Amino acid sequence: MQPLRAAAKALRVGVATEVQWDQVRSSVQAAQVLEQRVMPLGVNEHLQSAMVALQAIAQRAMSTGAWRAVEIYLQEIDHVMTAVDLHEWQLLQLSAAEAQRYVPKPPVIQAMCLPAGYADQLQRVLA
Repeated sequence: MQPLRAAAKALRVGVATEVQWDQVRSSVQAAQVLEQRVMPLGVNEHLQSAMVALQAIAQRAMSTGAWRAVEIYLQEIDHVMTAVDLHEWQLLQLSAAEAQRYVPKPPVIQAMCLPAGYADQLQRVLA
């Protein structure tokens, strides 16, 4: 969770890179998958609000055609940080086997440590 928390903090203070933004987005997407398939607990609206906020941040950051850090609105910070907290809570509820199955790894890590074809299989499960 430390890399996710660091990426969320960078977003919060308005200095996030595109990679950090993508870390947060990927985690919120994983939380949405967990909400739909494993533990529906009624937090989907919070997660969807975070995705909308992340898309708005990305639009502003890419307005010049290349990523640049942008200011984040208070409501966006609230939505994103709530989603990060909810995802951490979700992960604490999972067994290690469930976490391995449902929580995607960043593409760079997938390429380094997953057997051939496994990344495609994981994407089908999460889709």
